[in-house]
Amino acid sequence: MSIPIGAEPTEAPERILTTAGRLSLERDYVPRVVAGEHLHAHPEAKAALAIAARTFVLRAMRDRPTLGRTAAIPSGEQFQVFSRYSDEGCVEAATRTRGIVLQYQRRMILANHVAGAYWKPDGLPGPDPTNTERWVTYNGGRRGRDVIPTHLSLRSHPGNRGCMGQHCAHWLAAQGYDYAAILRFFYGDDIEFHELSGKESTGLGQVLFGVLALAVLGITVRR
Repeated sequence: MSIPIGAEPTEAPERILTTAGRLSLERDYVPRVVAGEHLHAHPEAKAALAIAARTFVLRAMRDRPTLGRTAAIPSGEQFQVFSRYSDEGCVEAATRTRGIVLQYQRRMILANHVAGAYWKPDGLPGPDPTNTERWVTYNGGRRGRDVIPTHLSLRSHPGNRGCMGQHCAHWLAAQGYDYAAILRFFYGDDIEFHELSGKESTGLGQVLFGVLALAVLGITVRR
């Protein structure tokens, strides 16, 4: 099987094309994925999910150059679900982790994530209504070749560093894990947190340009 290898992005795109139209990656898409995948998660679990969701979509866009540009990013279980709306907690998770993606050996990982089983108060897996626990990997304390890949992707793929279980992430957060510890629990202790550059336009540049243009014309701007 051919594995597409592209250059790692240094900047996050401002907007991406989705089946809901063009969305801001950070203000709209990532918060709406967090809402669509696990709206009522603990804040640390939401932050972990925001990073995984951002990595997942940008890795897919890296390997498929038309995705998010001329080909719309889908919403669904075969990719990742984004809801029509998000709440303040989901926006906060995206804002707090803005631009952060997961890498291994300086390459973005696949960052698979599924619902997985609900976890009981005693720390054991409980009901698994979505039948997705089989994809979840537990890689806390593992590094390098000891990291267990998930069957959800090609196991020999170099970007396959496991799969996060969203319900388990929620349970871990309730036990005091922060988002970094949660992500290492599923993807391995040697996972790297890399922050992409790129800022969305606030419109200030256009405003200043307009003021300068008016000044050249001799028009005074009053407020």
